[in-house]
Amino acid sequence: MTDPTIRKTAPHVAVLVETSMAYGREMVRGVAEYLRESDPWTVYFEHRSLQDPAPPWLEGWRGDGVIARLSPQFSDVVLNLGVPTVDLDDQAPEGDVPNVQSDHEAIGRLGFEHLRELGLSRFAFVGFDRFDWSIRRREAFAAAALAAGFACEEYESERPVSWGHQQPSWEAETEALARWLTERPRPVGVMACNDFVGVQVLDACRRAGLAVPEDVAVLGVDDDVVACELARPSLSSVIPDCRRIGYEAASLLHAIMERRPPDRVRLKVAPVGVAVRRSTCIAREIGDPVVNKALRFIRERARENIGVDDVAAHVEISRSVLQRRFRAVLGRTIHGEIAEARLNLAKRLLLETDLTLSEVAARCGYSHAEYLGAAFHRAVGMPPGAFRRQGRGATAPAAERP
Repeated sequence: MTDPTIRKTAPHVAVLVETSMAYGREMVRGVAEYLRESDPWTVYFEHRSLQDPAPPWLEGWRGDGVIARLSPQFSDVVLNLGVPTVDLDDQAPEGDVPNVQSDHEAIGRLGFEHLRELGLSRFAFVGFDRFDWSIRRREAFAAAALAAGFACEEYESERPVSWGHQQPSWEAETEALARWLTERPRPVGVMACNDFVGVQVLDACRRAGLAVPEDVAVLGVDDDVVACELARPSLSSVIPDCRRIGYEAASLLHAIMERRPPDRVRLKVAPVGVAVRRSTCIAREIGDPVVNKALRFIRERARENIGVDDVAAHVEISRSVLQRRFRAVLGRTIHGEIAEARLNLAKRLLLETDLTLSEVAARCGYSHAEYLGAAFHRAVGMPPGAFRRQGRGATAPAAERP
């Protein structure tokens, strides 16, 4: 006899996750990874944002399962379908619906650990008071600081934000945040509840004339690369394992649809680490304020082919005096510091982009790819192409060719 549990057709599954943010897109990628390893599904999928209501086709849809962020806008519609459902919402209460989400407490602790490793002793958190995920990150961050013997100040938005995280006024909120940051003792490490708030913290620092990361080191969450790289300086961010969230959700739904008892119906997924960018790159503690100012200028302008005279002019002292102070404090020359800043930028572009070597050279202050290649080989011990292949763990792409 034929086993009645064996399906004759692929299951029909709706994936209702926002694609407007990296957080949601990575969860969808996790679902796709599971499907590559398992039986194929017919997937109902469309572009979404956090604010979108239920799609018109969902009501009365005759499918086999749903993976969704059960937002207030359409949770009733999904649950009324009466099909197996896995919820990815971070605010989901304990209940009958299986749930997979980020471990926000672990995110908060990891954020504190990263900032503490910079040698900081003052800490603050900027978040939203209406979202459970933000509150949990904040409380874990503050608890970790307290356990290490430090206080944590907290800033929360003066005006309520929408369910989709929209603020009534970016300008007014940023100005209020700038005033608050100005009043804080420095240096201070600030963790933002997500990357978009982190971008706003950086904007507030700029308006308040606070140097990042020297006065304020800023850390976001979610590693939304577009947001992090648009920020000035680029924003460091805790990386949640959203791909695993999607993978585990698909695995859980598969078990439920096949009437197999799942291992767990609620799962918290720990973050994978911190993507370190310039907003927390405190390379060294320097007692000389002139050298600090020069280092900050070099980091910000190395890609512009600056020279020693440009640095001296920026800090408004003679080249010879600045050279002596560099040697006394750092044990190296201004030219050596510029060269290191260019090489560090080149390494990042080689690993994180598909720019050609000529394009990398131009963006790092080198007039030709050959000059970059020679300097890179001399400092790193291998040519840029080999560094890119080794760092990516794969065959070099065509974009590597100059």
